[in-house]
Amino acid sequence: MDKGTTTQPTIGTWAKLPTEEVERKPKVEFEVNIPVVCQFMQDEPMELAGDAGAYYIFPVKVGLQEKVIMTSAWTLLRGLKLHSPLKGKMISIVKKITKGKQGFELTKL
Repeated sequence: MDKGTTTQPTIGTWAKLPTEEVERKPKVEFEVNIPVVCQFMQDEPMELAGDAGAYYIFPVKVGLQEKVIMTSAWTLLRGLKLHSPLKGKMISIVKKITKGKQGFELTKL
């Protein structure tokens, strides 16, 4: 069997399994060059282990709707880390494509 198609956990998964319920809120979808203004509801994200490595979930409000940013994108994570602590902050996030590479620009409002 191909290792890429197995659904079995890898060694060390037990220690990384979250015990809190992951609430299924709609994800923030980023379109190229369209700013999304997010108000952060927590200081730090929830860190989870996926098949391809760690990813992070940030609860946010976009307008009046509660959503989540679910990402492993390095430029987005780094930008958010630079604005930590996040709770209560309003941040405009714009997805950019430069020379074929995806990146994010963040501006605190």
